[in-house]
Amino acid sequence: MLLGDESIDAKVASGDKEGDKDGNGRAKGSGAASTSAEGAGASYPKDCAAAVEEMCNQGLIKGLCLALTQLNLEVCKDITTCINTAVAYTSADSLTRPGVEYLKENQDIFDILSAGFQDDSTALHCGNILRECSRSVELCKIMVLEPGRVLWNLFEYAECAEFSVQSDVFDTLRELLLKHNEVTSQLLVDKYDRVIEEYTKLLMSEAYMTKKLGLGLLGKLLLEHLQGSMLKYINDPKNLMLMMNLLRDKAPSIQYEAFHVFKVFVANPDKTQGILDILSRNHKKLISYLENFHNNRDNEQFKSEKVIVLQQINEIGTYH
Repeated sequence: MLLGDESIDAKVASGDKEGDKDGNGRAKGSGAASTSAEGAGASYPKDCAAAVEEMCNQGLIKGLCLALTQLNLEVCKDITTCINTAVAYTSADSLTRPGVEYLKENQDIFDILSAGFQDDSTALHCGNILRECSRSVELCKIMVLEPGRVLWNLFEYAECAEFSVQSDVFDTLRELLLKHNEVTSQLLVDKYDRVIEEYTKLLMSEAYMTKKLGLGLLGKLLLEHLQGSMLKYINDPKNLMLMMNLLRDKAPSIQYEAFHVFKVFVANPDKTQGILDILSRNHKKLISYLENFHNNRDNEQFKSEKVIVLQQINEIGTYH
């Protein structure tokens, strides 16, 4: 099976979802605090409602975001926890979310938070808050669709960010693009070309981590949206050629990540003529290369996927 528990044929045909997302909103290895409140189902202290209302009424959320650049690590952890709690809080009685409403009315806060990725001292805290905000579909729309500046800023920082914060940038991108399928589907309908242009920049970067993390995120986006706009991606010969080049990258881990995107092109049951022509024309070279591709990996699923890819490339070379 090329996609874990099901074939690409079934994936393309049915658009079934794969797995649950990691929604903990916490950067790996970061010192930033994280809340795990889940809206109306969460348990809050007795005075939480009054505290959140006062924070919103007094404009403290914006003030605290601005203060992140001026305070020490431990205080910033506490600030992050306070803001995340305010964003997550849902009234048990009215089901209103004052923190979310406040951010909808004060969208410049998202500019402050996304700019925080430019500073090592604030990046992890700002990323943590943005990931908490992404739990709300309304706030996710603001960050991704309209005006969408957070998303485009993150693509820029993903390419240029210091190594110490780059993984946090990608964690935040992953939450924005994979948390709410309806938001990403609309993004791909409205701005497919720009999204793919940004992805291509990441994949063509000279920086190892940029390519590796970009490929991993692209693979997840493909599998979530093959039934929609991302079908266009695997029907574009330019994208296939890029993946074939990345299969031969000097870094083994880049090769491996590229394989997991390349296999989607090969396994697509409705390949365009352009894709068939490239695979047919290069089938001997591809088979020769893939037969010795990462043979030392102790991963049964990868081994079985490689066998299927080789079989399909051989069939294409034989019959096209």
